[in-house]
Amino acid sequence: MSKASGRQSLQVARAFDQLIAATSDNSFEVLEGKYKALERHLLRSVIETDFERKELRRRIAERLFTEAFAHDCPWPILGRTLRRIQRLGYSNVERRYHVACLYAMWCARHREHDPRQARRLLDETEQHLLRLPRSSRLRQGLLEALTEKRRETGLQPLDG
Repeated sequence: MSKASGRQSLQVARAFDQLIAATSDNSFEVLEGKYKALERHLLRSVIETDFERKELRRRIAERLFTEAFAHDCPWPILGRTLRRIQRLGYSNVERRYHVACLYAMWCARHREHDPRQARRLLDETEQHLLRLPRSSRLRQGLLEALTEKRRETGLQPLDG
């Protein structure tokens, strides 16, 4: 990593930390506006490459999805944040796991919502985890946690 890239990463991380600390009591609507403003600012002044732009958009999308879950937002809002993540892709398998589990837990709290998409996300996440090397501690830990989350939410694999 170059010095410039390291400074850039530090700037982005610091901006995220400051926003998180400053908005802990805000409504989702206020948070969403602030995260979108931060995204615009960082894209204009800090981020340089296409890869970095896409990764920043992913991180903002993942954060907004997490906040929508934490604020127990209704489906129109949670669904919008989920669709944005799905369009952008996931930063890594841990983020994929995180999103799938939060969605499964949201569905368990909102029994009126059809959980099939959440089950599919859990299944897809499991397939991604199974592609990691068998010796991977990350693979084992997340597969065990995923099994527990399925038990908690009742969202067993479609083929099981």
